[in-house]
Amino acid sequence: MAAHDPTTALVAEQFSHAVDLLKAEIRRQSEQIETLKAQATDFETRIRSITETATQFKFLAALATGGGALSIIALLKAIITP
Repeated sequence: MAAHDPTTALVAEQFSHAVDLLKAEIRRQSEQIETLKAQATDFETRIRSITETATQFKFLAALATGGGALSIIALLKAIITP
């Protein structure tokens, strides 16, 4: 085969194109993974916030319904315990 064989050049160009496509797909998937990681972090933050809000609501509801002494003990325990 000659060094400038058209068939060899065509195959080399096709391989080069395939490599470029694979690199682009890897970049796209990496970006998608980063997006999913950011969403997971956001969801975790939201869940923690909702849990905290629910806990506060339960505490206030217990105070309002007359859980008096037990609620005060729970409040003191929550303040003292890290």
